Amino acid sequence: MPVLYRNQLVDAPLMAQATQTVRIYPSAGLHGTVRPPSSKYHTLRYIVAAMLARSICIVNDPAVSDDTRVLLRACEQLGVPVRFGDAPLGPGASQSLIVNGTGGQIKAPPGGILDVGNAGAVLRLMLSICALSPETITLTTPYAESLGRRPNADLLEALRQLGASIESSTAEGTLPISIRGGKLRGGKLQISGKKSSQYISSLLFLAPLLEDGLEIEIIDGLTSANFVDLTIRVLEEAGIAVLTRERHRYYIVPGKQQYQPREYTIPGDYPSAAALLAAIATAKDEISIANLQPDDADGELLLEIFSRMGVQIIRDGYTITARMHEPLRGIDLNGNLVIDSVPVIAAALCFAQGKSRIYNIANLRYKESDRINDLAMELNKLGCRVIAADDALEIEPTGAEGAHGGVSVDAHADHRLVQALTIAGLASKQPVMIEHAEHISKSYPRFFADLSVLGARIEWV
Repeated sequence: MPVLYRNQLVDAPLMAQATQTVRIYPSAGLHGTVRPPSSKYHTLRYIVAAMLARSICIVNDPAVSDDTRVLLRACEQLGVPVRFGDAPLGPGASQSLIVNGTGGQIKAPPGGILDVGNAGAVLRLMLSICALSPETITLTTPYAESLGRRPNADLLEALRQLGASIESSTAEGTLPISIRGGKLRGGKLQISGKKSSQYISSLLFLAPLLEDGLEIEIIDGLTSANFVDLTIRVLEEAGIAVLTRERHRYYIVPGKQQYQPREYTIPGDYPSAAALLAAIATAKDEISIANLQPDDADGELLLEIFSRMGVQIIRDGYTITARMHEPLRGIDLNGNLVIDSVPVIAAALCFAQGKSRIYNIANLRYKESDRINDLAMELNKLGCRVIAADDALEIEPTGAEGAHGGVSVDAHADHRLVQALTIAGLASKQPVMIEHAEHISKSYPRFFADLSVLGARIEWV
């Protein structure tokens, strides 16, 4: 994994200094071995569990990403000391974060302002954490057209019911948001899970610190339910009891619990691996991807989906080998099961021989970009044939003429769109220019470097 140092995670600016454009050339095939980054989803949750513990926790192999930077800065600003373990001794050596948790004793940051960058998951998690502060904290973002548009009203209403005082700039609960809590009450509440599972994860982290605990009833269904499952696994590792009355609908978290000091190790990131699998699906040949935990149910589902598309996948412990020599097959897919991988899967399916449909993805409209309309629009500029429906993407084969490329496309400040447009660029007939490609650093800073190691020709311009 990339070696992680303090200046990469804490001292680097949250906001990109300049818009960057990358040129993707058509690929004649990819070959080699790469190690995707550590999981940002595990990293964020383990850091939050560590900051809520009453003593020191260690987080090994944290993800190097913008989201991690944002969260570590939030820790420092909220009075949670974080330091780094001994520097790595050589290539492949890991780095550790040492977090001195405060048991939920949150301090307001200097000036009362907490900048959450463009990190939606960090924003939602910090809303509940900031509700522990008796002083007002105002959460802001410099990304008014991205994170600044994302709704939080359902989570804010739930926190109000628990006793927090909250002001938002709009009825949809968009940033900036000012929150003051202090002495919160627990009890029962209902919350919609239709727009984001992050609301439920946020409340679950807060619940054990409430004197009366919390009973959460999820109404309107639960999108991206696997992320709530991950949150509960992390809570249980941290020594927190969570009682499931009905999975994905009703949870009971007893109050007056304490997060325990633990040592956590972050596994490899399957959504990042999905981008590499999508690349081999369109560019062909054979690659190996290391550090993928074999007993990860969500990861195994992703591998099964790519197998349905025609990618031959062989596992050897924590390494998978992916081969693609046959034509790509179109599929129908319930995208809600692998929501963050939908853009790269959709991009690959543009080059399949049959039609494809990815459905049950309405919440993709509330991400860093509108990942239904924006993705379809940009892929179609390349010569793909994608129809954006209310909650689905319908994909027609490009046919014998293929995708022409030779144009500039806009990533809409969205790391997942950067990846998806790169996948399409590798299979286009002419080079493709991707604007705002710097946002790849949100989840996979080495994405272009890793593709180059595999033989892709990529240039920053």
